[in-house]
Amino acid sequence: MPYSNAAQILETPTSTHDVYVQGRFCGPPGSGNGGYSVGLVAKHLGSEVEVTLKRPIPIDRTIQVVSDGDTATLVDADMEIASARHVELDLDIPEAITFAQAAAARADFPGYQAHPFPGCFVCGTNRCCGEGMCLFTGVVDEGIVASSWVPAAEFVTEEGVIGPELIGAALDCPGAWALIPHYGIEGPIVLGRMTYRLEKPIYAGERYVVMGWVRGREGRKAFCGTAIYDAEGQVCAAAAATWIQLT
Repeated sequence: MPYSNAAQILETPTSTHDVYVQGRFCGPPGSGNGGYSVGLVAKHLGSEVEVTLKRPIPIDRTIQVVSDGDTATLVDADMEIASARHVELDLDIPEAITFAQAAAARADFPGYQAHPFPGCFVCGTNRCCGEGMCLFTGVVDEGIVASSWVPAAEFVTEEGVIGPELIGAALDCPGAWALIPHYGIEGPIVLGRMTYRLEKPIYAGERYVVMGWVRGREGRKAFCGTAIYDAEGQVCAAAAATWIQLT
């Protein structure tokens, strides 16, 4: 069963929360990382949520999340940036690999040769570890990539676990890096929708494996899954995502 914590208590009636995405948490230049933004919105609904990103996420200014407990909307003035709703995740999740295997895969990260967004907080090669997440996923099997991950203590919530924003971020870019080499995608792709499920708390300083895998493609849309596994190979969080190739 998905876990719950104080950050995930359902809110009713409608409530509005100010949020501020620091420029540090960017994906494409001038826009918030998609997975980080998913977690920012989804945490107001619970641990199993679908988020659709409709516009680039503004950074370095205050915007709002409006929630009624069943749905949530990220808004900038009168403009809708993202919407969220409760959806059950339907996803076949592969078996975990070991932390050592995932750490070795980092050496084959395709982004070392060419990266559409080298400043990305999650996977950017221009970000020093500690300033970015440095999730560099390399191919471990056909259509499957993986990276090791040791979450930083600075992202721990008051409940002593890693917050949904960082979990959403970790579930984001690995999916894209499964799609890019598998389909030979040239040019940038951006996250359009993510449905995630948080199953177990994730703790700072512990060893995790993050994997991404290909699920299909239709025109400019490509579909993938991602998951975070603990040291015992148990799934802590998983997501299905739709990525859109920019023209």
